[in-house]
Amino acid sequence: MKLDLSGKRAKKLIREHNLTPEEIQQIVAAARINLATFDPGYRANVTQIADELRRSRPTIYGWADRALAATIDSLRSIRTGRPPKERERSGQMGDA
Repeated sequence: MKLDLSGKRAKKLIREHNLTPEEIQQIVAAARINLATFDPGYRANVTQIADELRRSRPTIYGWADRALAATIDSLRSIRTGRPPKERERSGQMGDA
């Protein structure tokens, strides 16, 4: 799998997370499979991905499943909306 890692964002993520070439391949493979799962217009050939990375199809699906589970957990833990005002955070309600 030929990747273009010259982009600013790619370089930043690689540096910040100290990613190895194998980790980068795992991330890309998982993303391709998960995208194909939810977007019928996107096609990913799992056999081809497995062959390119010299891994089995179950291994590739395992990476994708773990990446998707981590993404779901992360999205569910994100707080939405405006942060509470200082008074509300400290538990002080009303005039004291």
